[in-house]
Amino acid sequence: MVWGAVSYNGKIPLKFIEQGVKINAKHYQNEILRSTLMPNISTLYSDNQWIFQQDSAPAHKAKSTQQ
Repeated sequence: MVWGAVSYNGKIPLKFIEQGVKINAKHYQNEILRSTLMPNISTLYSDNQWIFQQDSAPAHKAKSTQQ
């Protein structure tokens, strides 16, 4: 599995997920959002003005993720 983010301004480096890893809310928040998205988003949006859209995967729509 692979996670990626693209925008008008460019893309975030791909995050490869090892086979067999279950993507729950905690894993998604720590390994994808905190470790991949947040350290790289400022390269695309230095003014910190951006909107992040997700689908309705369970890890994406978890209450803790939405907060």
